[in-house]
Parts: sequence; C-alpha cells; structure tokens
Amino acid sequence: MILTSKITSKGQITLPKAVRKLLNVQEGNVIVFEKENDKIVIKPGRTLRDFKGLLKSTNKGENFDEIRKKIKKYVGKRVIQGGR
Repeated sequence: MILTSKITSKGQITLPKAVRKLLNVQEGNVIVFEKENDKIVIKPGRTLRDFKGLLKSTNKGENFDEIRKKIKKYVGKRVIQGGR
C-alpha cells in the first residue's frame, strides 16, 4: 500500500483514511512518531486512560516513583507519550 499526503505551510499532514483505520485512531487521539534506523514508524499513542485499572491492587501508600516503575515495567522500555 502506497499512500501520500501533502505537508501544509504549518507543517501539518492529514493521515489518509486507510492509515487511520489501520491504526484504529480517530479525531482527538494521539499518535507517536518513532525513528527506527532509517524509517519513521507511526503508532497510536497511549494516554493515562489506557492504564486505568492497572494498579488496582497497589497499596495506597506507594509513592509516584514506585507507580512509575510499575507502569514502565508493564509497558516495557517504550516511552509513554501523549495525553495532557
């Protein structure tokens, strides 16, 4: 599949409908651009909502550093991006 998109004067692009469908993204979703060797990979971004319920069994007394470690372990070594 080869699709194209023009860059606007503001540096913006429109993701073709087929790409949005493949990524299962819609208006308001976050996407992540990652450089892998000589390629740019586009992935759906993850927000804090994606992690809802992950820490239900966690002690209430834990600090944020411990929570971040658990999230990082769950996600792997990927960088969490998106969401505001």
